[in-house]
Amino acid sequence: MRKAGIAVAAALAWAAPAHAADLATIGCVAQKVDAAVRSQIEADVERNLTESGKRPSYGPGVGAGLKTAAAACAKEHGWTAAAASAAARYTLAKIGMPVAQRVITQRGFDPAALEDQFQALPEETRNRPLTAQESQGLVRDAAIEDVQKTRENAELLSEFFAFVGTIQYAAFEFSAA
Repeated sequence: MRKAGIAVAAALAWAAPAHAADLATIGCVAQKVDAAVRSQIEADVERNLTESGKRPSYGPGVGAGLKTAAAACAKEHGWTAAAASAAARYTLAKIGMPVAQRVITQRGFDPAALEDQFQALPEETRNRPLTAQESQGLVRDAAIEDVQKTRENAELLSEFFAFVGTIQYAAFEFSAA
């Protein structure tokens, strides 16, 4: 009888829905990313934000490093593959954000005001990747002075809002995974 009870309990545990990843553990990936990957992310973010007319890209070690760190955290915390993927995106944006804030400041924009502008969007909009139209609206509203309304600034602002947005929606996806 005891064996049957254990078998039923095991079957119920297997069939039970997985719990969402604990948002308090999302920082695990940043803690496990090695210094070389962190430095590469920072250098790539700097290049991406200062070179206009090119699609943002990252060195091959960045994806591999984030994936390795996310896999270790998934094992440690029992995350799903979706949670690990969201945590890796979140980490890339979090590591890159100080660089993005510095570059945006150097170009005459206030990163805190831009982040406030993003936070003013409806929650359901912030909890998913922005559409091109939503991103263009943010960019248009951010460049208030005529001198700021350049193609280069539009690209820069769009990339900055992508960092802000990724931090928000990746955390949301992580907690729902």
